[in-house]
Amino acid sequence: MAGSVVQLLGPSTGGIRAHVAELSTRLTARGWDVTVAGPAMVMAGVGRQDAVVPVPAGWNPLGVRAARRALRPLLLRRPTVLHAHGLKAGLVATSVRRRPPVVLTVHNLVAGTHAGLRVRALRTVEAAIIRRADHVITISDEIDERIAPFVAPERRTFVLPVAPVRTVDLAPAAVRALHGIPLDSPLVVIVARLHPQKDLGTFLRAMAGVRALVPEVRALVVGDGPERAALETERDALDLASAVHFVGHRPNPADEMNAADVVALSSRWEGSPLVVAEYLMLAKPLVTTAVGTVTRHLRDGESARIVPIGDADAFAAAMASLLADPPSATRMGHAGFVMGHDVFDAERLVDGVEGAYEQVTR
Repeated sequence: MAGSVVQLLGPSTGGIRAHVAELSTRLTARGWDVTVAGPAMVMAGVGRQDAVVPVPAGWNPLGVRAARRALRPLLLRRPTVLHAHGLKAGLVATSVRRRPPVVLTVHNLVAGTHAGLRVRALRTVEAAIIRRADHVITISDEIDERIAPFVAPERRTFVLPVAPVRTVDLAPAAVRALHGIPLDSPLVVIVARLHPQKDLGTFLRAMAGVRALVPEVRALVVGDGPERAALETERDALDLASAVHFVGHRPNPADEMNAADVVALSSRWEGSPLVVAEYLMLAKPLVTTAVGTVTRHLRDGESARIVPIGDADAFAAAMASLLADPPSATRMGHAGFVMGHDVFDAERLVDGVEGAYEQVTR
């Protein structure tokens, strides 16, 4: 099956952009006419963007109305499918009149990022948006279970996000020299947006524990975000200024990943974190919290080390054990690579997306 599809995403700085870029490239190679649309510059640095549709970051009706106006001209071409990524894009897509069938990928649940009195209202909003989509793609068991009561099985498909294929540009020694890391220092790398979701505070406290056991350890934090200043302050308070380096955005984070002895993910919540696929495809031993699809595919002690969310002591113990036993770490990295090569096979995942398109256009 091939036709035309508009890929619509909202404000994003993380894995959704990378997924849309890779998915669009692979659909184009299969003969699809793909239009990528979203807020201005949302795809900068990761892939092409064909149109600006100012999907708002919040729920302001005026912002939604402006996004609908910008989307309508793209629908005059009568695309086969309108594929919305995320609930804000889903709200815009499903509220346009005379629209094509809408496939909505639910990358995260809004209510999962909040607590207290707002949860009930947010769950009502997300349920209303999801119900209006013609077909729903879920990317984690948690998301699938949440929407199962109001989306019939024939209207939903489980498909993991498509991770970009990264190639390494710099040798590990060159990466270490670039960041001032001695060749004989054990190196931990974490690639993450500096945002509360990623819980870098737990990672820093874990690194303090690792350093007590492995004094020469070093860590690179690759990525930027609103918490950088606060995290650097916390790092300094933990006396880690010489051990943990915040290096900001890197043009090809695969270089830093490939230079690592251990890679890490400390998130409090995730759908299906693309960075896990990238770590595994480089055969790197991974220490991760039990978030999203991590526990669906990985096995603690076999293909990764999986620790409880927010448990800095367990995180430290897992990292230190891998750093202290390089042969075991290598075996774990290889097991993760074998598993990841199967689970995250990009062409098979694109088959799943095309299957959802076929379902919705029957």
